[in-house]
Amino acid sequence: MTDQHPPEQDPGQIPGRIKDIRVYRDSFIGMIVLACIPFLIFGALNVYGWVAALALFVIWVLILLQGTRWFMTYPRRVVWLGVLAFACWLAVVVVARTT
Repeated sequence: MTDQHPPEQDPGQIPGRIKDIRVYRDSFIGMIVLACIPFLIFGALNVYGWVAALALFVIWVLILLQGTRWFMTYPRRVVWLGVLAFACWLAVVVVARTT
């Protein structure tokens, strides 16, 4: 039987504390992008109407929920969720403008 010891901790370090917040920089950038998307959705309401706006809002809420789930575990994916939300909005605007 092997004797396993917990890893050594710095005596000044609080247990469970994040050592370097820069690891989560991508998560913060992604959340900033996601926070801007509702302004795009409801700001361009005259372009595509209420039905498309509500559909985009529901999609945005689902993407935001996934972003909060991935915030700590997959920071880079949160940025891509922001890009996905922007791409959804842009696609609806382009389709509405061409029809």
